[in-house]
Amino acid sequence: MDVSVAGPRTRILVLTSEVELLRLVRSVLEPTGCMVASDQLFAASAKADGPFDVVMVDLPGLDLDQLRQAKRAYSDAHLIAICGSYREADCIAVLDLDADYLSRPFRPWDLAARVRVAELRRFNATGRRRYYRRGSFVIDLFDRKVAMGGEPIALAPSELGVLTILASSAGHVATFGRILAGLGRPNSTSGRRALRASVFRLRRRIERDPRRPDLLLTEAGVGYRLAPLTEGEPRASHASSRGQ
Repeated sequence: MDVSVAGPRTRILVLTSEVELLRLVRSVLEPTGCMVASDQLFAASAKADGPFDVVMVDLPGLDLDQLRQAKRAYSDAHLIAICGSYREADCIAVLDLDADYLSRPFRPWDLAARVRVAELRRFNATGRRRYYRRGSFVIDLFDRKVAMGGEPIALAPSELGVLTILASSAGHVATFGRILAGLGRPNSTSGRRALRASVFRLRRRIERDPRRPDLLLTEAGVGYRLAPLTEGEPRASHASSRGQ
C-alpha cells in the first residue's frame, strides 16, 4: 500500500460563519500538521472542495437535519457537531448519527482529542499495521514517531517520510520512484541524490553499524526496504541486500 507523506496529515473542514471559532480551530490543529478549510453552513448548494477527513459542523442550536445533510455531503468524513451548550439528549442524538459531540465552551485539548479519535478511527479502518517492530527499533506509523531501545529518535521530516513509506510494506522493496513520489519529489537525478543522502543519515541514526545495515536495506538499482518484522525471532542475515 502506498502511503503519501507529502500532504497534510488530516484535512479538516469547518462549516461555520463564526470567524472566532475558525481561528480557534486553526490555532489548535494547524500546528499538529492538519489542514483547516472553512465554508458557510450550507449557505450555498455547492459542496466545498475536498476530500476531507473531518468535518466540523457549528450548530449553536442542534439541528439534526443539517447534521444529516453534512453527513450526506461528506460521507467519507468523520463528523463533529459543535453545539451551543451541553444537553444530554442532544449528545445522544448526535452519537446515534455516528458523529461526535462537542459542546461550547470547550477547551483546546478537548477539540484536539476529538480530532485524534477521528484520525485513529480512520487509520484503523485502512487495515494497516500501526507499529513496525524489529528488535528494539519501533516505528509508530500513526503518531509518526521512531524509537530505539525505548528512547525517541528525532528525525528530519524527509527521513521520517522515508521510514513511514518503507514501514507501510515492511519486508518488501519500495522503488526509488515510489519513495520520491510519497515524499512529493520528482524522480530525477537530484531527487535520487537527496534520497540517498536521507538514507545515509538514517543509517547513522538507527543502525548498529551503518556500513553493514540490517534494518534499512538496499535493493541495488531498484529501491529500499525495511527488514521484515519479527516477533521475538533473531534477526536474519541480509548479506545480499546490504550497503548502498
